[in-house]
Amino acid sequence: MITLDQVYQPLGSFALSIGRLQVRRGLTLLVGANGAGKTTLLALLATLEMPSRGTILYRQRTADRDLPLLRSQIGYVPSEIELYEEMTVFRLLSYLAELKGVYRTERIEGLLRDFRLEEFRKVKIKQLSQGIRRRVTLVQSLLAAPYYLFLDEPMNAMDSSERKMAMAYLTRYAAERTVIAAVHELNEWESSADHIIWLDCGKVRFDGDREQWVTGLPLQVWEGVISVDQFGACPERNLILFREHPGGIYVRLVGKTCPFPGLTAADPNMEDAYFVRRLGLTDNSRESKETSANKLFF
Repeated sequence: MITLDQVYQPLGSFALSIGRLQVRRGLTLLVGANGAGKTTLLALLATLEMPSRGTILYRQRTADRDLPLLRSQIGYVPSEIELYEEMTVFRLLSYLAELKGVYRTERIEGLLRDFRLEEFRKVKIKQLSQGIRRRVTLVQSLLAAPYYLFLDEPMNAMDSSERKMAMAYLTRYAAERTVIAAVHELNEWESSADHIIWLDCGKVRFDGDREQWVTGLPLQVWEGVISVDQFGACPERNLILFREHPGGIYVRLVGKTCPFPGLTAADPNMEDAYFVRRLGLTDNSRESKETSANKLFF
C-alpha cells in the first residue's frame, strides 16, 4: 500500500493537493481531464519529483530515506518516451536491464514472449510502429518485476489486439502488486479495474472500488430510440452518445427521470459514471443551481 499524507505540489495556476490517500494493491485507474494533475501525481509516485510538502509512504518507506531501494521496486511508463532509435529491441532491453542492475536473459525472453515481440528482437527501434514501440516501453518498465508500477496512458498508439493483450497481462500482474494507470478510455478496463481515483483540478474527487464508482449516482442513465424532433429537444450536455437508427435516433443520456416515452433505464458503465460525476461537479460549481438543474434534469 502507498499512503499519501498532506501532499502539495504547485501546478501553474493551481496545485495538486491531497489530504490523505491510500493506494491499495491491485489495478487502480487514475482518471481526470487533461491537466487535472494525473501526470504530476504519477511522477511523484515514481520519485521523479519530490512533493513540495507532505509525505508519500511505500509500505513504511519514504523516498527521502530509502530512494535507491524504492526505485529498484518501481516501474514507470510516461505518456511519451524517447527510445534509442539505433538499438535493436533485444539490445535496448538488455542495456536497460543492465542499468537497472537486473540483467537476466530469461526475464527478457519471457517478456518478449508475453508481449509478442519475439519477431522484432533484432529489429531497430526506428523501424517499429508506434504501437510496437509502446509495447517495448511497457516491457522496459517490467524488467525488474517491480512491486509498484505507474503507467501514464500505457495503451497510446496500440491497436485493439495489442491493447487487449497488454491489459490481460497487467490485470494478472496487478493481482499481487500495486499498479496505477492513468487512462482516458474507462470501459475497456471495466473487467480489470479494482479501484478508481478521480482527480479534478489537483484534488481527489473520488477514491473507491469499481462497484462504488458506478453506484449511488445522482442521475439515471436512459437509452433507446427517439424521434428527430425529440432529439432536437435534448440538452446537449445530457447526451452521452447518439447515432442514427432506422426508427430515428438512438440515444444514451442522463436525467433524473425518464425524459421521453419509450426510453428504458440502463445500468451505467464506467464511462457513464464518469460522465455523470463530471456533470454533477460542473453543476455544483455554478452560481445558479436552479437554472442548472432545469437543464440537467430536463
